[in-house]
Amino acid sequence: MQNQLGTTPEEITHSMADAMRLTGDGCTERDLLLRGFTRREIIKYGDAAREMALASASSSIRARVPARRAA
Repeated sequence: MQNQLGTTPEEITHSMADAMRLTGDGCTERDLLLRGFTRREIIKYGDAAREMALASASSSIRARVPARRAA
């Protein structure tokens, strides 16, 4: 059976970043453990996943511009 969270460092990091984004602000080690990551994976890939999640989240935020009023 293949691990759904990934088998390579890149896959695990991407999966962890996705989990962090889905959980949102305040994502904890416990949240990641509940999603199936091991403590070893969190220690090894957590920092890179956090950076990836933050970069991805900030690039998806759009500025809101008020629409012109109808004349």
